[in-house]
Amino acid sequence: MARENVTLSSPGGLRLEDALTGQPAGALEPAGRLVASADGAVLRLTGDLSGAVSGVPSVRVYPARADQAVYLDGRPYRGSAEVRLAGDGRVSAINELPLEDYLLGVVPLEIGPREIRELAAVEAQSVAARTYAVAHLGGHSEAGFDLFGSVEDQVYGGLAAERHESTLAVRRTAGKILVFEGRPIRAYYHSTCGGHTAAIEEVLDRDPAPYLQSVPDQRPDGSDYCSASPRYQWSVVWSRGEFDQVSRAGLAAHFGTPASDFGAVESLDIVGRTASSRVRDVAFRGAGLEFVLSRLDIRRVLAHDGRILNSTDFSVVDRPDGLVEVRGRGYGHGAGMCQWGAIGRARAGQGFEQILATYYPGAVLVNVYEGDDV
Repeated sequence: MARENVTLSSPGGLRLEDALTGQPAGALEPAGRLVASADGAVLRLTGDLSGAVSGVPSVRVYPARADQAVYLDGRPYRGSAEVRLAGDGRVSAINELPLEDYLLGVVPLEIGPREIRELAAVEAQSVAARTYAVAHLGGHSEAGFDLFGSVEDQVYGGLAAERHESTLAVRRTAGKILVFEGRPIRAYYHSTCGGHTAAIEEVLDRDPAPYLQSVPDQRPDGSDYCSASPRYQWSVVWSRGEFDQVSRAGLAAHFGTPASDFGAVESLDIVGRTASSRVRDVAFRGAGLEFVLSRLDIRRVLAHDGRILNSTDFSVVDRPDGLVEVRGRGYGHGAGMCQWGAIGRARAGQGFEQILATYYPGAVLVNVYEGDDV
């Protein structure tokens, strides 16, 4: 993420090199701090530096001791960092590290803290996250990096996020990814499917894929594997006034116009469902007003409590008290692996291979490299 400046440090000190030439660019004493900011077309480096080179647009920063982390704005990260100009008087700090080490800071944030009896789910998450990363290498090459460390790609928290069970899962599945017809798959995943995953084209504006089809997620007794999820079932209730306010604010953001341009929104009507019974289209209606939205746009417009609507697997309840209620199941887009379903399957004794085969039918598990580096 670009910012006005970034602070770097390491307990044992840092060494710097010019990112363009690879030549030494200075050193930071142990326990010292380096602040990097933009100064026109070059970086300004200030702090407890010795032998610093000025007038460079980017530097690579390495811990002076290989067994220590580099700290970016006070947070520890494995590997090294590149600091470069990002335009508009800002700089970017890019963490550079082996893929397997990157996953140590991704998996625990994507699937949450888990018990050892749920290890198979964490292993499945490790493979899905690794597959996503491999498929998106070079995805932001014009900006000098592969992946955002946020929901734009995968959430990444560095060393501070690492946990024992996720580290074990990453190491046990090292090098394993899912492929289809020889290429890494689009390894979509989500929190909670509500009992049935969705084909990718049902919920996102993406091309269909054989391994991203809708699959049932029931136990032999008919209950859903993801039923332990805190968002397995949910409801949102608005007064008529609140519903109008939320809808007009969401429509204004969607169309890029002021909310005052819209008349009162009086009703929400489902006008189409997908094959997995999710809402495909809804109509926002009022006096002289009708807007039909689809897929992810529905969830964005019906935002509540600072986040988008949990899922598109919902019904609009006709309440005698006049309140507007949306009652639903699941959390997330619904395509690919259901994380809470994977947890339920792990608790039932399924291995990560079976879990992945269920949620990505037709994809093949392969080992693309040996060891911990790529």
